[in-house]
Amino acid sequence: MPRRPQGLAGETITGSRSVEQGARSMFSGLLNYDKARHRLSADEFLRFQKFAYKKMRHALRLLMFGLPLLFALGWARDLVMMGDTAQWTLLLRLSLTFGLLILASLTWLSGFSRSAELFGTLYALLFSIAIAVTSSIEPERLSLTHVPIMLMAIILLPFALTRVTAVATALALILPMYGMLWYLEAPRGLWGAYTLFFVAGVVIGATLRRAQLSSSMDIFLYRERLLRRLHQAAANQASFEAGDRDHWETRAHFLHRHQRDIQKDLSVVRLDLDPVDDIRERHGNESVAELMKRSTRVMRDCLRHGDLLARVDGRSFVVMLPGSDADAATRVVERIRGAIAGMGGDTPITLSVGITQTREREALKAATGRAEAAMREARLRGCDRVVLG
Repeated sequence: MPRRPQGLAGETITGSRSVEQGARSMFSGLLNYDKARHRLSADEFLRFQKFAYKKMRHALRLLMFGLPLLFALGWARDLVMMGDTAQWTLLLRLSLTFGLLILASLTWLSGFSRSAELFGTLYALLFSIAIAVTSSIEPERLSLTHVPIMLMAIILLPFALTRVTAVATALALILPMYGMLWYLEAPRGLWGAYTLFFVAGVVIGATLRRAQLSSSMDIFLYRERLLRRLHQAAANQASFEAGDRDHWETRAHFLHRHQRDIQKDLSVVRLDLDPVDDIRERHGNESVAELMKRSTRVMRDCLRHGDLLARVDGRSFVVMLPGSDADAATRVVERIRGAIAGMGGDTPITLSVGITQTREREALKAATGRAEAAMREARLRGCDRVVLG
């Protein structure tokens, strides 16, 4: 006699208990989504929606560009069922397919925006119109058309990020169907069948939507906690020696990604100690090493909690200033220049500085390269100056 599977504690796991546990877990996730959603601020919820969109955008693209091909392939059925008279339906089907592909392209190119929601709703409307028109060609198919409408509700609703979009998508799917039934003077029983099947599709689609958003919310909140911890760790260890540059770069990339996600400014500063070569020639490498250590301490004291500082070669430093635009970064740099100049000695200590800000959708390497180029321009202009890149 076959044995039943055992749980971790040795208890027997029955099929009904597994289903019950799965249902409880799913509905618990839906309730947690509501709680988490109301705890988020408006900016945080907007970031969550962008995060959820990035997760689903590739599946949405495959779906929106793939479904229109069904209408083009449906002409083969028209040809078999209608013979030569089906030739005129080819132009109709190609027109509908072309229109759907245009709306799919506009939705994809719009990215995360209100325009994308509008184009997505129009896509659902045109898709439903296409089903209604092709079904009107063969009225005997009316008893089957409610099935694809139900399936479209199940497929499309999980991709609606807002309730408004979900409601608009549902109305866009059902209204052309009711128009078709009215035009063909369908019996009341058929109206009832269409309504029941569509409601079932909406309920299933809405449940899948909530489950998908709940899953995305869990990942988003975990990701936000991880980024905060990494950012805090970077703030607690704001300065690294040249040998730890790789470690600093890892933290810098996390900080760059975090600032980009929350849509806050991030300034990148490259600083070069001008008198290093003179000091090396007059006092040797030990004096240069001591100067770099003292400069590191002075710069660190001038930075805020959360700023990042690192030595990148024998005489240069790089600083990342989260939440700082060009003006704020310039004020920080002037504070550093004043503190460095106050270190004293027989050789004036000055800095050549390049400042830039990260740009949307660019790699951190591009911003650091721009800051380095600005620093080199400052040196070419005679040193002891600040250049914005």
